[in-house]
Amino acid sequence: MRESRQGGAVRKRLLRGAAISAALLIGVLTPHLAHAQRAIPETTDDVRRLPIPPIDRSHEPVIVLSGGTLLDGRGGAPIPNAVVVLQGDRILAAGPAGTPVPANAARTIDARGLWILPGLIDLHIHFTQQRGADMGRYSDSPAAAAIRGTVLAEQMVTAGITAARDVGTMDDVALRIKEAVDRGMIRGPRVMWSGKLLASTGGHGDEVTSTATGREKPNLGGDPHGVDGPWEWRKAVREQVRRLADWIKISAPAAREELAAAIDEAHSLGVPVAIDSYGKYTDWAIEAGVDTLEHPLLLSDQAVALMKKHGTAFVPTIGAFDNLLEGGYPTAGIPSGGFYYTHSRRFVINQQDHLKRVNEAWRAGVPIGVGTDIPFENEWRYPDAYFRELDYLHQAGMTNADVLASATSMGARIMRMGDKLGTIEPGKIADILIVGANPLDSLKNLRDVRYVIADGKLVVDGSGR
Repeated sequence: MRESRQGGAVRKRLLRGAAISAALLIGVLTPHLAHAQRAIPETTDDVRRLPIPPIDRSHEPVIVLSGGTLLDGRGGAPIPNAVVVLQGDRILAAGPAGTPVPANAARTIDARGLWILPGLIDLHIHFTQQRGADMGRYSDSPAAAAIRGTVLAEQMVTAGITAARDVGTMDDVALRIKEAVDRGMIRGPRVMWSGKLLASTGGHGDEVTSTATGREKPNLGGDPHGVDGPWEWRKAVREQVRRLADWIKISAPAAREELAAAIDEAHSLGVPVAIDSYGKYTDWAIEAGVDTLEHPLLLSDQAVALMKKHGTAFVPTIGAFDNLLEGGYPTAGIPSGGFYYTHSRRFVINQQDHLKRVNEAWRAGVPIGVGTDIPFENEWRYPDAYFRELDYLHQAGMTNADVLASATSMGARIMRMGDKLGTIEPGKIADILIVGANPLDSLKNLRDVRYVIADGKLVVDGSGR
């Protein structure tokens, strides 16, 4: 009995000691836990937001834009005779005449008579795809894709498109283009990449026939590379994040549980998700919290209401399905009218229906972004396809101001980069387009490029005009 009482006393002392130790440990750890929740002062300029050491930009050259009319992308009225001050890759100041200008400016650009606005954004691009009339003449490879993508990157940035989201790439080509731009090795837009398209076995991305031509792929598409079952989808997402993807791209058809698992896994890792989908699969993905819907394909009657309810953004890529472009060939190589001889896409395409759906989404307040879905064989149409896409959005009922916002500030928010891109204000990345006339009067004026500044670097210099 005594031993039992002594044992109980010992246990009580041990419990009291453990409680005191736990309290002390909590007291020690609490400041560190609180510190872990504080904002990281400097991160990578992409969706992953990796912590990086602080950057001293005080010794970088200062560039001043003076005298132009500023459309800063914040929703206010145009600012005439504006001043914008840049240092390194950041905007120091932006405002009306009288905004303080450093005395040590390395260059002042006279923008009188010109219009200053944020760089444009293409939310749906493929740097590496090869289609078109002559694709059968040339075998493909990651090296060939990298060459094509490098040329396309140059075409984009010189047209004023300073940020792009690649939503499906061969191998790691889009990542390497992103890195090459970051390192100053090539000229191009800021790139966010999604790795490979995640598809179920036989789903879009794993078909044995091309969705553009209906032709069988070599060797019936090779071995299946789709993923099946919720846990396989989760693992596939983890593999893409491990490969440094900024976004995850998924497709239909897939089971409701598979789509939900992929979206949940990506969000748990802090990575957003885009889907190329149609019909009931689109509704399932929206309900599961997908971030962006790509294309207006076979939307259900409740899809727009679901997008509004769940905050889903919409990237319509209207021009990808119209054959009114030069040569009667649509931007993405898909014949107008339908996806012929393709099991995973058994429905028709009606361009007027697409325009109506975009109008419905816009009127409902769904965030709408600009994307071209242009594979590289259409390089002769880029940047024309981008500006045509703006016109399609206008045809769908959006005002010029709304289309311009979709191409800049709204596009940045959809890309999950709204705190760094899309507007001209202090602290933002210096991605700026200067054009010769007011784009609010006509979106065609965006084609009149005079200067392009990307990541603080002068890419197009129109001073000699």
